[in-house]
Amino acid sequence: MTGILPRRGPAAPESVPAATRRSAGTPEAPATPQPKATATPEAASATPPATAREAVAPVRPWTEDRIARLVEDAARRTPAARDAAATVRVHGGVARVDLDLVVDHGTHLPTVAEAVRRRIGVRVGAETGLTVEGTTVTVADLCLPDPADPAYHAPSADADAWKAT
Repeated sequence: MTGILPRRGPAAPESVPAATRRSAGTPEAPATPQPKATATPEAASATPPATAREAVAPVRPWTEDRIARLVEDAARRTPAARDAAATVRVHGGVARVDLDLVVDHGTHLPTVAEAVRRRIGVRVGAETGLTVEGTTVTVADLCLPDPADPAYHAPSADADAWKAT
C-alpha cells in the first residue's frame, strides 16, 4: 500500500467553493445596530436587514459526509498521522466514527490513536455541536522512511550513544 486510503462509504461529494467555507477560528461579524421601530405601517411591513453571516454564505446542514471530511482533516493534523479515511454515523445528537489511519513507522501507536480520538472529539463537538460517542481507530498502514531522504542516512544521537558504550 502506498499510504493513500480510499474513502469509506459513498463517493466523496464535490468540493465546496472557498467563498462558502467558514473556519472554526473565524470570529463572527459584529452585529449592526438596528434602527428603532416606528409606529408607521410601512415600518412594520419592512423586512429586517440580513445579518452579515447570512449575506456571506447560507448555513449548510452537517451531513455524515461533511462530518467525515471534518474528522479526516482533524486526524491528518495529528503528528505522525499521514492519511485518514473516515465513516461517520449520526443518530440524534450522537456521532460514532470509524477511522482508518496511515501512521509514521516508529511511533507509539496507542499514543497516536489516543491523540486522534481526543482531537476528533473536540473538533466535531466544537464545529457541529454533536457528541462523539465512540471513535474506532484502525491503523491500516505504516509509512516507512524514504531511503532517498538524506535524513534517513544521517547518524542520530542514539547511534553515538551506542558507539560510546
